[in-house]
Amino acid sequence: MNESYIYQRIGEFVVSFQWLEGKIREIGWFILDPSRKEWPPKQLRNESTEKLFTKVERLFLQALPKCSLDREHEEKLRASFLEYGARFHALRRARNKILHSAFVELKAGGEIEGLLRSNPQIAVDPETGESLFDQELLTENSFK
Repeated sequence: MNESYIYQRIGEFVVSFQWLEGKIREIGWFILDPSRKEWPPKQLRNESTEKLFTKVERLFLQALPKCSLDREHEEKLRASFLEYGARFHALRRARNKILHSAFVELKAGGEIEGLLRSNPQIAVDPETGESLFDQELLTENSFK
């Protein structure tokens, strides 16, 4: 088990996600100030990732009818934005799960044999009242 590989993948995922978040912010800024009179705009700078995307989605969907596209093309863009928005939110939740987890190295004979990701927030099953733990044993395939 190569724990440095896993830590590298976690870092790559986080950096890639931040790049994507920046691009979403730029889309919002372009909608807010297409002529770039004040660049970058002060709006959307301090939003949480979830609020940022929600605001940019609203701006995009409000701006779309003003683009004078044929109805079919406008609907395709709307559907595409909503589809990728759902994928973005899934990535955001995955990123949060990774960043807010503890990582426990499982050692045997002085060697790291495994790496356990454990979310410290314990959920409760609403039906049974049992505690639910969000843990997974990470492998080199966990981040593909």
